[in-house]
Amino acid sequence: MSKIEEIDTHVKSYLYDIGYHRWSLVHATVNRTWTMASNIVESLNAVRASTYHIHTVIDSVKRFIVCLQNKRCSCRQFQFDKHPCAHALAALRQRNESYENYCSPYYTRERLLQTYEIPVDLLPDKNKWNVPQYNATYWEKIAERPKKQRYKSYDELSAKKYKVSCGNYGLEGHNKRSYRNTPKRK
Repeated sequence: MSKIEEIDTHVKSYLYDIGYHRWSLVHATVNRTWTMASNIVESLNAVRASTYHIHTVIDSVKRFIVCLQNKRCSCRQFQFDKHPCAHALAALRQRNESYENYCSPYYTRERLLQTYEIPVDLLPDKNKWNVPQYNATYWEKIAERPKKQRYKSYDELSAKKYKVSCGNYGLEGHNKRSYRNTPKRK
């Protein structure tokens, strides 16, 4: 609490006012063992640099390799999203570096403005569309209702069809177990 008081005295008084049970797991009145927490805190405490650009980040029980020079992480999120994943952020924080240098230029304000630089015209009313006939029939066929029965395999089509008949009366379409109008035997 003394460290919090050094930062801001209002935060310390706020934490006292709301009670320890609201923000401290030790004083919690309910069982919070299943509480989901961000593992980035554990990652920040477990970053080891093997070289200047390559870092090992331990996240819970998993180990991730982050290469800041190539903007890659073994979780592969850094490569796909083109901005630092949680593991890369932990490595950057360990080095006291800003994450902005590791984001793709596509996330910049300039690129966003360039995206909407070219005006996009609205489509005219659907009745005014000039659709060739071969395309129109294709789209009509797609818009049809789906088939009610599934496509059957060759084995199902070639199998012999057995007709069910009743053991009591010999009638087709039901059996004596499912027939409800069977007279009761004495």
